Formats: sequence, structure tokens, C-alpha cells
Amino acid sequence: MLLPRSRLSRLVLLLIFTGLCACRSNPAQPPPRSLTFFITADPQINIPRWGTAGTEATIDAMNTLPGQPLPPECAPPSIVEEPLGVIVAGDLVDTLDNPENWTRYQQLYDPLGRARLRFPVFEGIGNHDLSTQQQQGEFSVVQRAVIERHRLRQGRFHTDAHGYHHSWDFGPLHMVQLNLFPGTQPRPVYDRTAPWNDPKDSLAFLEADLREQVGDSGRPVILVWHYGLRGWGLEKWWLPEDLAALKAAIAPYNVVLIVHGHEHRYDAYEWEGHPVFMAPSPQYDRDPAQQETPSRPKGFLVVRLVDEELEVLHRTAEGWKERWVRSIRLGRQPNQLKEK
Repeated sequence: MLLPRSRLSRLVLLLIFTGLCACRSNPAQPPPRSLTFFITADPQINIPRWGTAGTEATIDAMNTLPGQPLPPECAPPSIVEEPLGVIVAGDLVDTLDNPENWTRYQQLYDPLGRARLRFPVFEGIGNHDLSTQQQQGEFSVVQRAVIERHRLRQGRFHTDAHGYHHSWDFGPLHMVQLNLFPGTQPRPVYDRTAPWNDPKDSLAFLEADLREQVGDSGRPVILVWHYGLRGWGLEKWWLPEDLAALKAAIAPYNVVLIVHGHEHRYDAYEWEGHPVFMAPSPQYDRDPAQQETPSRPKGFLVVRLVDEELEVLHRTAEGWKERWVRSIRLGRQPNQLKEK
């Protein structure tokens, strides 16, 4: 049935007006693009001395955190998303003389997320994962095991000739794991010669990786290793020439974050204009003299990228603590962030 012209005109005007109101009240804005990952350090498994109760509790907290609300000041999405993985910044075990320590570590963390931690782990080596008896160029039993674990990874994963130092992408973020520290030769420890404190040419790997995987694209880079860049973590483990070479190596690139472990606590500071975060260990160790008192959970970092906003949150057993946020440049890489 045809409508009279007057009624048809009113209907058209009504539809146009309704559409305009809808556009004004519901603007067509694209949903935020986001990704999340977690960072921890120094699980330093020593079963007879400290136990792993606190570490297990922290892992359980990581497993259940997705879906929980973020602090209200965080950018949407307003809940914690499933992390792409968990980075461990060294000291996987405390000593190499008890093989049960490494066995327990593997029960807790797995490259494919098939352990107590249900997310893939991206682990590096710390000084406790080495033997003070090994010579320059040698690999400890834990180093060799970690190299084999790297071979299990899926997707694009770049390594050095040994399969030791490695890099990968979390969306537009280029991640580089350099194990002990970026350097070219072993450094003395407490002023004593230490051939075991061998960075395994990590600085050369970093320079080649940034040149080949990042180039002049301006892509954001996140660097991870074990030793810190201030205080005790700096004074006892680096030489001035190491720091000068590192500064020169990363100067041409968009390094948006440096993360390390080694001191078992949370801290945030700057080095040469770059934001640096110390990832806490997963547990407060128990007193070895009081074996009946178990270790307690400590904390970890939650890192989020929402559009061009990089956010680092400190999560503890008590809840959310410090928050840091900064706008970054994503460079010319095709956008790989998940659409929400």
C-alpha cells in the first residue's frame, strides 16, 4: 500500500532525525586495541631452604587475575585481559647442587603454559643459574635446559647462534631478553675474577637484533635482563665501559622500557632517560631456622598497552599498588594489537 505523500515526508524526516540523534549519542568510535603481559623475577627455587609456598600462591594469583577489575584510573578495557605470557628476569633456581630445584621450577613454569602457571613463560638466566666453577664460554646445566625449552616455542622467535639470547614480538612491542646483562665479556664480582659471570656476547646480539628486527621503523622496544642499573645491582656487577656501550647501542632506537630483577623487590627509576622497572620476586622467603612458617606471596608486574598508552602496574598479595603510564610511539609496524 502506498503512503500519502505528506505521511511519507514526515516518515523520512523522522528517520533522518532519529539517525542524527543516534550518531550524536553513540559516535562510531573504534574499540581500544590492547594487550597485556606479566613480569616477575628471581623465583630462585631452593626447596629445603625456603620452600615454594609463596611462589605457588603468586602463580595462582596470576592465573586468576584475568577478568578482575583494574584500578579505576586505568584506560579501558577496565578488566585484566588474558596475558600473552609471563617474563621471568633471571635467577630461576638458587643453587645448582640440588637437581630438585630445577625439577620444581619446571613444574611451576613452562614455555607453552603447561605447568602450574597456565601462561607461556619467557625466561632468562641470572647469576644464581650459573656455577662458579664454569669457565668463560661454558653453559651451566640450567642454561642448557633453558636453551632446549626455547626450542619449544611457537611463532617468530629470534635467537643467537646458541639459541640463548632471544627476541620476539608482543603485538607492536619488540621484546629482547638478554639474560645476565648486555655485555661482551665476563665481569668481576665483588672485585674478584669471575669467568662464570659471562654475558655470552649479549651486547652483540642486541645490536644485531635491533638492526635486523627494528631498523629505522621506530617500533617500540622493551629490554629485559637480570642485573640492575643503580645501587647495589649496578655497583657490584657492571663496569663503566659496559654502560657506555649499552647507551650507544640503544641510542638510535625507541626503547620504551627496561626491566630487570636481581634485588627481589619492586622499584621504578630512570637510567639515561629510559624508564626502568625492577620486577619483584614472587615470594617473601621463609626463615630457614623456622621451617614450620611457610614463605608468603610477594608480587609481580602487569604491563598493558592500550592504543599508544603503555602502563605498568605493581600487583601484590594485598592488591594494586604503584601505577606508571606513558604515551609511546608505535612506529611503522603494521598494527597487531587485538581488537576489543
